[in-house]
Amino acid sequence: MEPLWLRVSAIVVAALTVGSAYGVYSYYSSAATTGCGLQSKNPLIFDQAERVHTLDPQWAYSTPDWGAVQQVYQALILYNQSSTTQFDGQLAKNWSNSSDGLHFNFTLWPNVHFSNGDPFNAYVMWYSLYRTLAMYGSDQYLMYTNFWLPNDWYNNPNTNYTAREEQNLTWELNNFNFADPSKGPSNETGILEASNQSFRVINPTTIQVNLGNGYIDANYTQPIAYTYVLAELSSVGADAVDPMYIDQHGGVTKAINTWMQNNMVGTGPYLLDLWNPGSSLSFKPDPNYWAAQGPNSPASQQPWNNNLQPAKTSIEISFQQDPSINIQNLRSGAAAGASFAFLGPGTISSLKGNNCLTVKDLSLAYSVANGGWWIYMNQSYTPFNNLTVREAIAHAVNVSYIDNRAFGGWASQWVGPVPPGYPGYNPANLPPYSYNLALAKSLMTQAGYPNGIQSGRGSAGSPIPFLYVGPSPDWDTAMTFVQNNLSAIGIYINPIPLNLATYYTLEGYDSTTGQCIAQEKLNGGPFPMGMEFYSSDWIAPDDWTLNNVYHSGSANICMGGYSNATMDALALQAAGEHNQAKLLADYARMTQTLYSNYTDVWFNVPTLFAVYNNNVAGLVSNPIGSCLPAWNLECNTEYAT
Repeated sequence: MEPLWLRVSAIVVAALTVGSAYGVYSYYSSAATTGCGLQSKNPLIFDQAERVHTLDPQWAYSTPDWGAVQQVYQALILYNQSSTTQFDGQLAKNWSNSSDGLHFNFTLWPNVHFSNGDPFNAYVMWYSLYRTLAMYGSDQYLMYTNFWLPNDWYNNPNTNYTAREEQNLTWELNNFNFADPSKGPSNETGILEASNQSFRVINPTTIQVNLGNGYIDANYTQPIAYTYVLAELSSVGADAVDPMYIDQHGGVTKAINTWMQNNMVGTGPYLLDLWNPGSSLSFKPDPNYWAAQGPNSPASQQPWNNNLQPAKTSIEISFQQDPSINIQNLRSGAAAGASFAFLGPGTISSLKGNNCLTVKDLSLAYSVANGGWWIYMNQSYTPFNNLTVREAIAHAVNVSYIDNRAFGGWASQWVGPVPPGYPGYNPANLPPYSYNLALAKSLMTQAGYPNGIQSGRGSAGSPIPFLYVGPSPDWDTAMTFVQNNLSAIGIYINPIPLNLATYYTLEGYDSTTGQCIAQEKLNGGPFPMGMEFYSSDWIAPDDWTLNNVYHSGSANICMGGYSNATMDALALQAAGEHNQAKLLADYARMTQTLYSNYTDVWFNVPTLFAVYNNNVAGLVSNPIGSCLPAWNLECNTEYAT
């Protein structure tokens, strides 16, 4: 994900987030109880390690943000919660696409309305999708992969033209009558229904999505039919918002709308009940939820579609800083579920021994949602500009030993850049880099360092600042092993833990210098080496390669600094590849190129767990769809027995 991108680093009824935590005790957390009963069944209480930053779906950048907005806001489609590749409609009743894969028509459910009674239609959807692009917010990048401003190409070299179109779009968003454009100036309907744009209204109940105006098309003469566009449209950047409500509270600008940041009016099954930033967040069922009105409601027409079902009970998310509080609350029944910074092996064993709790380790595909980790080496710095040194480091770090000792075996070594469980993962079945100290020492000799680094950065007297997210017992232990492994070949590092909020800033640029903050003398840096990770916006291989391979990718540019024009083109080409054989060939080539270049030392994917009280019912078959943050958060199906 781009800077401030932690989208899916927590999962299910209880999850693993890598973030720093904030919070206070919930009201329900203070009482003691015995047995397996929950202290509160309505609302259901969930402890969460990371706080929510914003309630505006088109500025939501963290996993908890997504978790909050998906209770109240809805998109055209969403994962069907039993598959990572199939989708059910949400605001869209059905959809079709052209044979070339460039045009999708979405037919909307009739009589959809926002919780305040304002109408929803295809014009409102046009507004919502273009609002994401117009605001330059945290989620703009979710949409500009394939879409851009009306009448303009993303890669248009005429900046004045682009600026004019930006101004025109902002004016239209703030002045058109989206409830019924026929009541506005005569040209409103014509503009909304014009064919030369990414999002086109066909009629009030049909919106067309046209690919080809995003950055993945920049180097091609023909538009790319993006393979994973449905997954892209399920992201919160594509959620529907209320134009009339926003007009009353600041309108659309490039700046953060503070009203939208702290208030919510959506089409979803929940209403915002109480919002205490840094403390807690609660939601209550919307009694007038559009999908559950009448005997022939959409929810009853599609009972299998959890994305349409009404909420069964109120929920409260309580932000807890101390993991021990989460554990205590789970054991006492004060919390129905909880999320943690990381569930270490001791904690896992302890929780598994509690007969009131379900502790379930999830598959690699879901663990990847929490993040895949690697050691980056910035190739603009000595000695990492030496390929043989990078190769030596790859064979000096004993990843499998670290996984067993620091993570209790609850982690999997991998070969990047595509994560395990995803299409295009390691098609050639390359083995992870093997630990071989003798080979590593020999390579250091070949690289010109027979006795290791004797002076300057990387020597015993001047260790390399090594970045990682922490402090955390598991990662602290892991970094000690990495430090010892590297010192064995004469490379010395100084592991520096930084909380996630600070870590995020390092992936950005200093506006005063134009330089990567990670490579400036801030927070103990510069950091030419460290741990980097990525977590998915949606289940697609290019979501990773366009961030950890592409030269300007957020997980690459300020960390490893890898830049290769051929690989850039290949990453873009693969994003639009529908032929399975060609897709695998593209990702095999990318994997092999990085593998032999020793660009990164692919480290591990920590195992993800669901932890919840046995009295919680209504969990959907795909744990990603359950309560607490994930790509596809649906608390509406859950209740206490």
